[in-house]
Amino acid sequence: MTLSVSNNFLSELGTYSLQGSTLKPQPNSLVQSSTDQVDLISSPTILFSENTKQTNVLYQSLVNDLSARAMAAVGLKANDIAGKQSQFIDYSLTLVTRDVYRQRSLGIGDYVRLSNDDLSKAGIDPNTLNDSSTGFQAGVYKNNGLYIVSFTGSNELKDFMVSIRQGLGYSEKQYDQAIELANKALKIFGENVIFTGHSLGGGLASVAALTTGKPAVIYNSSGVSDSTLKRMGISPEAGRELASSGLIRHYVVQHDWLDNLQKILPVPQPMGNKIELEYELKSTWDALPHRYGLHSFKAHFLEAVLELMTDQKPWLNNRDVMLASADSTDEDMVSLQVQSLQAQSSQSQSLQTPSLQALAQTMDDPAITELFEDAYRQIASLRV
Repeated sequence: MTLSVSNNFLSELGTYSLQGSTLKPQPNSLVQSSTDQVDLISSPTILFSENTKQTNVLYQSLVNDLSARAMAAVGLKANDIAGKQSQFIDYSLTLVTRDVYRQRSLGIGDYVRLSNDDLSKAGIDPNTLNDSSTGFQAGVYKNNGLYIVSFTGSNELKDFMVSIRQGLGYSEKQYDQAIELANKALKIFGENVIFTGHSLGGGLASVAALTTGKPAVIYNSSGVSDSTLKRMGISPEAGRELASSGLIRHYVVQHDWLDNLQKILPVPQPMGNKIELEYELKSTWDALPHRYGLHSFKAHFLEAVLELMTDQKPWLNNRDVMLASADSTDEDMVSLQVQSLQAQSSQSQSLQTPSLQALAQTMDDPAITELFEDAYRQIASLRV
């Protein structure tokens, strides 16, 4: 299939909610300034390009489809979401994950982002969900008693560096913040909490799931290093086994640049059971380095995940060999405990070099950047 993602999608859709062909601000936004209040009184009509209109139609169709199935989520518990098999809620969580990047929520059917007041009343400082000094950003959503903590991915260059450095074994504060928020959410909201995230946010959701034992659904995620797991007090072998046994589902778009990059660099692979979304090259010309590079970067965006999930509906199609076997049940996955797992090396660990820890201790930021750029040049030279 062909993806058409408008360059204006992020800015135009990030501030306004969809209401027909005219976009108006959502009144129950997370932060509402005096300027926002003026916008609520008088909202001008905005003219869009054809690509943007098509993207808006896609987004609205997703929300409409989600609303039509909202009753299916009534009574859904966190442990129901665990398991290797793709579920329809994974599609819904893609929308939630996309929404958390926005300062002002568009509203996702019955999934409602908690406001600053809601968070404060619950005992969570809203400022801890948006730390500009580290780049950490998250949102808490609720739907019929189910709470979803969603983490953003790489918004800035420093976020990419967090992913790379953490993968090399460094301690990164964003991961500590994710663990702290996860534990607090579990304490405040109870057992009915799950996690989701994209890119770096997928790595954050992974450690949140492991520290609480609650499920996570992640997209084009960064990996989690053994050093990070050990600092959490978790055996890397046991943690990876638990994640791949159904605690974490990881959707990867074919040719995603981050997925390719993590296969080249001496860093761990993402956690969880992998479900690949096919994103084929349109022609042999797309295998050329400069065109393949563009294709792989488009594959990483959440817009690609959204469109491919809409088209392929993996929750209805279990042909993917990476999905759970027929004799595995979600209940079996939920009952697994870290301490009862056999200590064994996972496939992702085989990609790490013996000198990984020493490498992490000796490399400075410029050296890591050079390694990152060299790896990307290797990605650009790939042929499919």
